[in-house]
Amino acid sequence: MQSMTLRPHHLLDIITAYGAGAEFKPHPYGHAVHTCADIVLNDLDTEVELIVGADFICEPCIHLVEGRCDDVVSQLDPPPSKQDYNDDLDRRVFAHLGLQHGAVMTVREFLQIVRERFEGLPEICVHPKRSVEERAANLAAGLKKLGA
Repeated sequence: MQSMTLRPHHLLDIITAYGAGAEFKPHPYGHAVHTCADIVLNDLDTEVELIVGADFICEPCIHLVEGRCDDVVSQLDPPPSKQDYNDDLDRRVFAHLGLQHGAVMTVREFLQIVRERFEGLPEICVHPKRSVEERAANLAAGLKKLGA
């Protein structure tokens, strides 16, 4: 398999959910979080290309229309475009981690960078109306479970 394209926040979400003990199952939207989680959590040497935009997870989703997400972030008022929200989020994650769009590395290498630049990252990545402390604890637990 050539490198898998991933939004950095998608990879962080998987690590965080893993740290929380979540099960990865198919979602009604049809996206590939469960498939991606199975791949990356079972082989930290999987090569990923980190991008801003629709990725491996988004490809089978019912909300991906002509390369863009047509969903909204319903937790916010007014609800912004999920595409624009996530694009901005990923740009902030790239800046925080000192990475560029298109960076290619293994999941293991990504985890090391996350560990080194952990401080401030949960604040950037916390989901709307969720706890930063919970996000930080679950991300740290995911890193620990993965040996990072």
